Amino acid sequence: MYLAHKYIRDKRRKAKVAEEAEAAGLPSPADNGADANARATLKRTDSASHPKSEGGFHVSTAMKWKLMLFAALLVPVVFETLDYTVVATAQVHIASVFNRLDLQSYIGTVYLLTSTVFLPLFASIADVWGRHLALQFALLFFTVGSAISTGAQNMVTMLVGRGVAGIGAGGMMAVVRIILSDSRSLDDNNLQQSMLFFLFTIGYCVGPVIGGALTTVSFRWIFAINLPCCAVAIVLCFTLLRGRTKGSQPRHNPLNQDEIISAEDETFFEKFMRIDWVGALLFMGGGITLLLALNWGSTGEWSSARIIACFVVSGVLYIAWVAWEYVLERKAEAGRASRNPLMNTDPMIPLALFTSFDLCVSQYAIFVSGLVMLVMFYFVAIFFTIVGGLSGTSAGTQLLYFVPGLAGGSLSSMVMVRRLRQPKVPIVLGNLIITIALGLVSWAVDRNDKGQVNGFLVLTGVGVGMTIGPLAVQARFSQPEHRNAVVAALNLFSRALGGTVGLAQCGAVLNGKVTHSLHALVRSGTLPPSDTALLQNDLSSGISSLQSISSLPPDVQQLVKGAFQQGTRWAFLSLVPWSGLALVLTLFLSKIGDPGREGRAAAKAGVQEKEAASNPTEEVKRMDDSEPIVAYTQGPGQV
Repeated sequence: MYLAHKYIRDKRRKAKVAEEAEAAGLPSPADNGADANARATLKRTDSASHPKSEGGFHVSTAMKWKLMLFAALLVPVVFETLDYTVVATAQVHIASVFNRLDLQSYIGTVYLLTSTVFLPLFASIADVWGRHLALQFALLFFTVGSAISTGAQNMVTMLVGRGVAGIGAGGMMAVVRIILSDSRSLDDNNLQQSMLFFLFTIGYCVGPVIGGALTTVSFRWIFAINLPCCAVAIVLCFTLLRGRTKGSQPRHNPLNQDEIISAEDETFFEKFMRIDWVGALLFMGGGITLLLALNWGSTGEWSSARIIACFVVSGVLYIAWVAWEYVLERKAEAGRASRNPLMNTDPMIPLALFTSFDLCVSQYAIFVSGLVMLVMFYFVAIFFTIVGGLSGTSAGTQLLYFVPGLAGGSLSSMVMVRRLRQPKVPIVLGNLIITIALGLVSWAVDRNDKGQVNGFLVLTGVGVGMTIGPLAVQARFSQPEHRNAVVAALNLFSRALGGTVGLAQCGAVLNGKVTHSLHALVRSGTLPPSDTALLQNDLSSGISSLQSISSLPPDVQQLVKGAFQQGTRWAFLSLVPWSGLALVLTLFLSKIGDPGREGRAAAKAGVQEKEAASNPTEEVKRMDDSEPIVAYTQGPGQV
């Protein structure tokens, strides 16, 4: 033990001395002469390429670009995260103004549907017309949708405005992440993805508070406040991003290699026909019907005709979409052009993506993270409201415990990826924490311990925060650079789909457990006849509000709350298989490359070679001077 301690101590001392010597521009004691000269040359090169200002402070070009980028993207990022949660708080009030309380849930559902299914389409637009124009399109849609909702005089107009704004929000979500992931640097992608996710979570937490405050003035301010902010965002993006982000990209699979046209030389019609419109319509139709079925099913109507019809239509459309994408890929591989221009496009989502194990596992793990996060937001609030008896505002503030965990998890994952140069470790560790935390949350709910629920909510946030950023990095670097846009859109789609599936599943589990428990109480005969009659009446009409629970006698209220407590507990437990499978699958993720560091290393090696060629070392000079003498002293036949 002593020898091992002494060996490690000496190694650390030598490493520290070497670092101090390198920082001072001196050769390390462990370096030989050639290495010392190489280090000195590299030091001079770095100093020349990054001169400091007179005050000793230098802002690099890369840092200036990052500041400009975040300044331009700040408004789109903030409003894409705030809009849904702000409106969710006020949608009951909005529907009441138009006397259509029966349609109040559609105010959020329409926005969620359009913002989700348009994600891959905006990835194609970002490739065909460039990142800047795609973001401007998205901001324009969001502005128009907000304006329609601001001036809506009936519920139909309100829903149309929400749908148009959802298209813009989906575009902003997709294009912002595409722009940020265009960097080939692992460090930049790691930082940006984690910070974006943190902003997204803050929006979910503070959105309800902002929505409640604006509703007290007028619900129209919820949408009107978007208009000047979008105008500012359009100007900032035009000023700071135009000409600085990726423009129109060439075809990924040109059908005729002899007639490759530059993306800048294509006409508007040629670019328009590069979009896979058939694939987009099939994908969006399948997505809308699937999400509608999941939203309707979460209320407990799984056997209804409309839900079954939506699932069937969704399945048919997705099968047709897969067949269409397959035909496009086969034609592209064969290099055959078709007379039908719709068949001469790049596939919106290439099926070849799904041959990558890393990408499929990353998408599944992102799906699970979105599932867990959204369920936590909704079902912890249900527990505190119904079982704990807190008001809606007080229950909402309990969700703030999720934020410190997310922040800690995001920061931890950033440090791990930066040091290890691989995102796999925080991904696996985060999924392990999520699996354990879900079990602990359900245990705390079973004990009805609010303090423990809050504590384990923090732990769940740590797990989710540790996975989202590294998973996006893993997916980004597991694919070629020209697929960056579609991978970023798929990440967002998987997260949104996970949240929808999680709410539908946990809603079904909660409703099933509550109904089963209360029916068992009625059949047991342990309740007084009057209480049994009240409970049967509520079961037949459905326990649809807090008021219906409050109208029950105190002892029956406790029984109903106990049923909801067990239903919430089993809802959280039902997520454990999802996260457990994600944990197992992520263990087999591959190592990713680091193009940014590899490129810098190659560039520095090139600089060293040029320096060595132009400034030969003393050893080389001595060899050059001694060559004539050696040649003169060599005997005949010697080489």
